[in-house]
Amino acid sequence: MNLVKFSAVTKEFSGTPLFANVSFELQSFEKVALIGANGTGKSTIVKMILGESPYEAGDVFVNKTVRIGYLSQSILEDDSMSVIAVMQEVFSDVLAIGHQLEELSAAMETDHSDTLLSRYSQREDDFLRLGGYEIPTKIDFVLSRFGFSKADYERAVGTFSGGERTRIAFAKLLLEQPELLILDEPTNHMDIEIIEWLEEYLKKYPGAVFIVTHDKYFINRIVTKLFELDRGTLSVYYGNYDYYEEEKVRRYEALLKSYNRQAKEIAHLQSFVDRFRYKATKAKSAQDRIKKIARIERIERPSDAKDTVHFRFKSRRPTDAVILKTHRLQIGYDKPLQPPLEIQMRGYEKIGIIGPNGIGKTTFIKTIMGTLSPLSGDFKFLKEYKIGYFDQNVATLDTTQSVIESVHSRYPMKSTLEVRSLLARFLFTEEDVFKQVDVLSGGEKVRLALCLLMLEEPDFLILDEPTNHLDIDTKNVVEDVFEDWEGPMLFISHDRYFINRVANRIFHFEPSGVTVFDGNYDDYKTERDLRLAQAKTEKPVREKVRKTVVDPGKIEKKIDLIHAKIEELKASLFDETVYSDPEAYQKAEEQIALLTQEEHALWEQWSE
Repeated sequence: MNLVKFSAVTKEFSGTPLFANVSFELQSFEKVALIGANGTGKSTIVKMILGESPYEAGDVFVNKTVRIGYLSQSILEDDSMSVIAVMQEVFSDVLAIGHQLEELSAAMETDHSDTLLSRYSQREDDFLRLGGYEIPTKIDFVLSRFGFSKADYERAVGTFSGGERTRIAFAKLLLEQPELLILDEPTNHMDIEIIEWLEEYLKKYPGAVFIVTHDKYFINRIVTKLFELDRGTLSVYYGNYDYYEEEKVRRYEALLKSYNRQAKEIAHLQSFVDRFRYKATKAKSAQDRIKKIARIERIERPSDAKDTVHFRFKSRRPTDAVILKTHRLQIGYDKPLQPPLEIQMRGYEKIGIIGPNGIGKTTFIKTIMGTLSPLSGDFKFLKEYKIGYFDQNVATLDTTQSVIESVHSRYPMKSTLEVRSLLARFLFTEEDVFKQVDVLSGGEKVRLALCLLMLEEPDFLILDEPTNHLDIDTKNVVEDVFEDWEGPMLFISHDRYFINRVANRIFHFEPSGVTVFDGNYDDYKTERDLRLAQAKTEKPVREKVRKTVVDPGKIEKKIDLIHAKIEELKASLFDETVYSDPEAYQKAEEQIALLTQEEHALWEQWSE
């Protein structure tokens, strides 16, 4: 079914086109990603689907029978509501039936009429059919996957952080299960463990998913179709991000060939016209060629030349020697966040630090940098290193300065020409160098921070979420820069694509301590899954050995006793004293269910 259709849509801001002639379709069950640099119009397209943004030309069709769910904190209408109350809003109609059952049950304590019993039975059938008894399990499942414990259920939504509120909104949205799910940067504020679960959930989601994201790994894992907004046009690719990268190159090469072929044909025709248009015997032929040239629909010369940053960090020659070692290092503030750490690092290693939020990753970095004292134990750099630090908030930038002042204030001996030439390598040209830092986009701030970091000429790099809030083009720059770096590096990241390209070792921070894995993220994931699989296979083996000492004859006798009890309880359901007493009837049914489960378990044990 066609859920959304854009036909030749044009959008302008103050008379300037944002994009033109955009056409695409969203069908039922499709998993689609929309990508593009910041400012190309991705959020505008989402607003058009939601009916919140007008357009200058074309047509936007949105199927009115389709429920659309959009991830935003506006889902949480009342900050004073508890988390569990927010989740229960999704099932308000079904829970209302549950309340009616409670009222009917209370009434039947004094009224044993057939009318009331029939009413209770009818409402209970409705409750069962609508999955009323499964609601608590569904809520527990989703909230636990988003990192919330039972202790959080009664807390007011307003007491949570912005990232936690986004996760609460996300949980509610998934429980609602709309036919079209629209997600804008869904992996922000998420731990890797949550993102991995979310990927598996969305792949099997029983509806269409439309994702606006810069997370390339996430795209690869979920989508089967990709839209790219670039230079005011939208292109469609039938595959994931890896396919898109390859296909884009193929399309560029094919278009370039067509352009060159057409240019050659036009040049040949024009050459004939130039030679013979004034010669009487050839004038008619020349006029025919002029008309032919005019009829040709010109192919614009394709351009894949995006402005790119051109620089490299200087680094020491990498060494195999141990350069950093911790000894029973305990990190934290009032209390330790980790057991005593015994880890080391060699001079060629680029170590990615991963793990859930609040586990001590940033605290470890601050301790290593000397901005936070250890609670106990110690660490030691075995060589002197000049540390360069790069963080997700680019907090080292002075927002009161201009771009050119940011460099000049730190390196006053450099001439204006030198500074402007340097900034040009980071795509700050002409009037851009006079922009105030506080008006720069996220990507521009990152480029400026990279420029200043390069000028420091560090020996050892420490990075804290270096790709957060960056568009794909800027991420590509950051990935290229740090992949080329040959010196030692410690970095925290939730960006698995970045980890894959840069890391050659992983420190996984867990409540039980730090586990070390060799390789990049994919290597870590393979090794982790292997360890988990081995742990699962070991446990049943031990259980099987224990079970083989049980006498099968004793199990058979126990099964017979339980089966007889089940039959006795089933027969009691037809006893007037039971079916006329809702509480007794329900209690008998519960006993039957429990004994049936026990009987099945015993049959499995007997068969083993």
